[in-house]
Amino acid sequence: MGPVMKAIDKVEELIGHSPHPAIVAIPIGAWLTSTIADGFAIATKKTAYDDAARISMAVGLVGAVGAIVTGLHDYGYIPKAREPSQSIATRHGWGNAVATSLFLISFVLRVRASQAKQSPSIFSRMLALAGSGTVAYTGWLGGKLVEEQGEGVKPIIQQQNEVENVRKRILSEDHSGPVHMQTEKSG
Repeated sequence: MGPVMKAIDKVEELIGHSPHPAIVAIPIGAWLTSTIADGFAIATKKTAYDDAARISMAVGLVGAVGAIVTGLHDYGYIPKAREPSQSIATRHGWGNAVATSLFLISFVLRVRASQAKQSPSIFSRMLALAGSGTVAYTGWLGGKLVEEQGEGVKPIIQQQNEVENVRKRILSEDHSGPVHMQTEKSG
């Protein structure tokens, strides 16, 4: 995976941030489309919607490969001691592994049904619905990582350099004199 991770580093350098947020739009959008197409297929009994659900599910699975690789890359930059980011990122990753597995199984069942000239089973539709719910949850976790924890807001190396610079500045300050505290009621 070394060359792949180096390639992701180069993309980050080029665009200024991780490609993960952009790439996850592919599986999320494709799987949402698949779920909506399933709803139309059930409501109308038109096989074109079953085909659309299956094809968009396949697009989502291909996109998931990129999302997984870039997500693992980003995960590697979150120190194990940085909580709650580490545990949120772990749940995010495992949840997406479950969602991708649900969609993969659903896709295989749908391909078999299509080859047999049958409609997808209710089980394959329920797997996809469960996958969609899981993706909604993991998307929320991803948002929590960025919006609440600040992960990925700045490239991690820049964050680490800033922390190190603050630490050095604090250690180099002269702390031999009296400490003055400002209060609101100074007067």
